[in-house]
Amino acid sequence: MAYLILDIETIPRNPIDDTVEEVISQKTQARIERTGDDPQNAESLIRSTSPFFGQVLCIGMRWLQDNGQTKDKVICEENEEATLNAFFNIINHPSSRGVRFVHYNGIGFDIPFLLVRSAHYGIEINNYNFKDLRRFSYKSHIDVMMYLCNWNSYNSVSMDIACRSFGIQSPKEGEVKGDTVAKAFEEGNIDSVNEYVMRDVEATHQLFNKLKQYIL
Repeated sequence: MAYLILDIETIPRNPIDDTVEEVISQKTQARIERTGDDPQNAESLIRSTSPFFGQVLCIGMRWLQDNGQTKDKVICEENEEATLNAFFNIINHPSSRGVRFVHYNGIGFDIPFLLVRSAHYGIEINNYNFKDLRRFSYKSHIDVMMYLCNWNSYNSVSMDIACRSFGIQSPKEGEVKGDTVAKAFEEGNIDSVNEYVMRDVEATHQLFNKLKQYIL
């Protein structure tokens, strides 16, 4: 059995129209009032975490074989459409048909984000397993976060907390963090963004190693 451990990083899209901008403004203000977050950070987060307001910047991947061998790849092309096309060329390949996808909150975020943004460009996805988002199942997708909270999002914790709990180095301790990805991209610091997405992949891999015998 082969596994594909993956994580995505997202950034804001360019403004679409006044109606969309008004919705983003309302959501941003609500977050500021709820959390006291910095307005600029709040807006960037609102834009980046929705496939309607954000876009895929890069995708970190690790192929994991049962014998423990791994192969890493980061896809970060000149634009979102090219990145998604490169990713789904891999996912659609016959060699990927039997793979299980491993991620942290992928069912709730990464996979739907990838599907919605691909629909935006009309990108074909013919790997049924990738599109199989059934809950309470590990047949196609192994969402480590959902396993840890027993599919009750109310009890879920961030990857940072999960790693600290299991004695795994947190991927959130580097130069670039989730809320600074957009800024790093704007500054042209793509190498650091790619390094960050692979830190998340590495952390997901280590958590999966801890839990694999209990999930499968």
